[in-house]
Amino acid sequence: LHTVDWPSSTIPGSLCRSPKSIRLQGGTATNVPSDFDGPQEDMPQDVGAFVEKIAYGDITGDGHDEAALPVLCANHNSTAAGQRAMGVMIFDGSTGRLALIGTLTSRRPRLGEPPNFLEVKDMGPGKVTVGDTYYQQGDANCCPSGHATESWTYRNGKLILQP
Repeated sequence: LHTVDWPSSTIPGSLCRSPKSIRLQGGTATNVPSDFDGPQEDMPQDVGAFVEKIAYGDITGDGHDEAALPVLCANHNSTAAGQRAMGVMIFDGSTGRLALIGTLTSRRPRLGEPPNFLEVKDMGPGKVTVGDTYYQQGDANCCPSGHATESWTYRNGKLILQP
């Protein structure tokens, strides 16, 4: 996974509610079909992968690293208020192909502002820990003021949020 050309990779469309896979070019994709509503019904999405923030660690315990890729979905040509989803896609590559293990999303309420932002802090045996920056009541859409740490464990092939 350390040698994958992430800016030109193909990722699942599920986070951005796209019916098909998303082919990145330079870490982005534009006009991705989606069932997110925006100013128009089924507004296409622009997708950005934060390839400079990819984290690696062996969470499955198989001796091979998994990769965590942060991804943002936003209404085509929108401002921050048009951002619809943010998550961290966790990939396994032990078979020689990218396989999505799961997508981590914020468990904090979304208050109508841009989505909460997750950043991987640690990946290790059976566990992924993320920092969650989220909006609190009264925050402007530029400036979330909430911060939390969330952990997921890897069990039976699934990532499970810890209470």
